[in-house]
Amino acid sequence: MRYFWLITFLGLSTGVLLTPVFLVVAFFLPFLFLKGTHFKIYGFCVILGALLGTATIENKQVELVGLVSMKKSNYVIITNVRVLTKNGWRSSNHQVRVNSKELKAGQQVYIFGRLSKAFRYPVYTVEPIFCAGVEQSLSGFSKVLSSLQEMKEANKQFTVQTLGNTGKIVNGLLFSDGEFDAADSEQLRNSGLAHLFAVSGLHVGIIYTFCEVLVSFFTYRFFLRRSISSLIALLFALSTGPTPSAFRASMMLIIWNFFKIVDYPIEPLNVIGLVGTMNLLIEPYSILSPSFLMSYSATTSILILYERIKTQKRLFQSLLVSLAAFMGVAPFLSLFSTINLLAPLTSIPATFLVTPTLWAGFVSMLLKGVGFEKLAQVALIGATPFIFILNRMIELTANLPTLSLGLFGYAMFSALMLFLFWHFGHKP
Repeated sequence: MRYFWLITFLGLSTGVLLTPVFLVVAFFLPFLFLKGTHFKIYGFCVILGALLGTATIENKQVELVGLVSMKKSNYVIITNVRVLTKNGWRSSNHQVRVNSKELKAGQQVYIFGRLSKAFRYPVYTVEPIFCAGVEQSLSGFSKVLSSLQEMKEANKQFTVQTLGNTGKIVNGLLFSDGEFDAADSEQLRNSGLAHLFAVSGLHVGIIYTFCEVLVSFFTYRFFLRRSISSLIALLFALSTGPTPSAFRASMMLIIWNFFKIVDYPIEPLNVIGLVGTMNLLIEPYSILSPSFLMSYSATTSILILYERIKTQKRLFQSLLVSLAAFMGVAPFLSLFSTINLLAPLTSIPATFLVTPTLWAGFVSMLLKGVGFEKLAQVALIGATPFIFILNRMIELTANLPTLSLGLFGYAMFSALMLFLFWHFGHKP
């Protein structure tokens, strides 16, 4: 079936979203008996998604352990969660938010506290009574994640020490973790360029392209270039937590390159469906994350219009890609933030400033990793002209008119997006 994974992804998404009203899932049972195979797959995946989204831990005081995969200013998110029950430690397929400033990214943690659940991402939140973290007991993939988190934190500090206050721009671009204050965050939202500070396909693609050029100096073999570059892009994405958008981008690269290496044709929308399915199987409620929603929606928008876009001249292609991505995220921006209608235009020059800045930050990270700290500082300092111009651009675009449309904007942009895709996205 041509769109098997896309149908699977849509079915799982529907099921997770319907979990709070689980009885509604019974409406999809007849789908299992319809003649069309795609109906049966969709109905089965809706039921499976509802089961995956079912919260299995009650609101109570709990003891749990896990790995801190992401740290924010007032909380951390832990994964690989296990909860102590009467029958021993039991694994949970949901990540947990812990409201603590003490825990560090990459730590294996023990937490005793009050747990609550809500229909959001993450589904569980813990107010800790006691918590502690260690780094010595990790092994396997958890050790890899912990090492990447340690490397990220060390490079964040190194960047700020080298560049001062402007270092948060590099950290925001490279790790989605610029630690901006309220005023800076508001300015970013109003500028329409906040998406540049959430690691997504743009950032992973820039790092991947840089790595492929770098690897090509040592080998021209297609298999090695693509494999090594994809692995580095995946490690870069994992260092962000990984965020759903970074995970999506890196896994799409790996799958796409795999089929290119074996010379097997694949439908682009099926690739995003496969990656989305993997994302939901790992953490069903990631679908409620703004990062997940906007990343998958923007990418899907670009893929639907891809056949039209690739026939245009290069400069016009950049504008159409930016416009398609904007149409994909506009419904969610209406709900979560404000909309700067000139964002599709201003994002193009901003991307040209972000690219060398990301390269400089990544090169600095590599040089610091092998002990050449002075050269790493030179790489960061070399990016300061681009950082300065980008910062001025954010300040200027933040003064442009913005719209706050709420549910009306969500409905309006969703309808407009569907119309444009129906009109321009269909294949003749």
